[in-house]
Amino acid sequence: MQKIWVTKASGEKQLFQLRKIERTCRRSGAGSQLTKQVLSTVKKNLYPGISTREILEIVLEHLGKRKSDVASRYGLKQSIMKLGPAGFVFEKLVAKILEEYGWTTQCPPLLQGECVKHEIDIIARKQQRKIMIECKYRNQPGIYIGLQIAMYTWARYLDLRAGYRLKKCPQFNEAFLITNTKFSKEAIQYANCKKMKLMGWNYPADNNLKNLLEAKKLYPVTVLRTISKSDLKKLSQAELIFCRDLLGKDINQLVSLTSLTRQKIRKIQTEAHDIVNFAK
Repeated sequence: MQKIWVTKASGEKQLFQLRKIERTCRRSGAGSQLTKQVLSTVKKNLYPGISTREILEIVLEHLGKRKSDVASRYGLKQSIMKLGPAGFVFEKLVAKILEEYGWTTQCPPLLQGECVKHEIDIIARKQQRKIMIECKYRNQPGIYIGLQIAMYTWARYLDLRAGYRLKKCPQFNEAFLITNTKFSKEAIQYANCKKMKLMGWNYPADNNLKNLLEAKKLYPVTVLRTISKSDLKKLSQAELIFCRDLLGKDINQLVSLTSLTRQKIRKIQTEAHDIVNFAK
């Protein structure tokens, strides 16, 4: 195939790689035949400078017409970007993910450092590890978490460490900066130098946000394609974050928690079941 340069949301140009779409299709549960159809459709619609957003829409439209649950899983990153507008708090999502991996979490009140008080997003504990976590959520693609935020997070961590020595706050032995988007090269370089952990959508290569979600099928309810924004807010108010939360309760419980009709509950439970229960 001829080399095609595409335009990312940030405005940067990159060489189009069909295998990325193939890999994501398969990871989302598309079989060989459906994956081939998607790739064929994308190739037919390519042109120099096409945006990655337009490519995504082509893929989702094709998948949505044939297997909506695959389309929902394929659109996982976009569903995370719907969290804020739907009323979900990113910090809560991160805390729930960490709990699935054996951490205990809390969202503490203000903590006194050596110099000033700090509002910490999450404190996470596992065995001897006690981590200060800063969460940065973005609901638009193409936005990087830059050096300034990495430096700011590290400065807060150091002030709290000094505060502990003065018996003003709990002890922390690690700092994490977690986002649903990407980090700039300078932010990564700084964090590596300071030995501060970063977690983004695709960073690092192994324990990134996407992998942690997919490994345990932690699909947020914002992946649901047949639910309205107002109904999503009702799920948010009931603290029903993941699709599987909808499967762990009966219809009467969900009606009571959300005030949605039994008909709507049945519909979203069916969709949630199809999204969660698939073989990779």
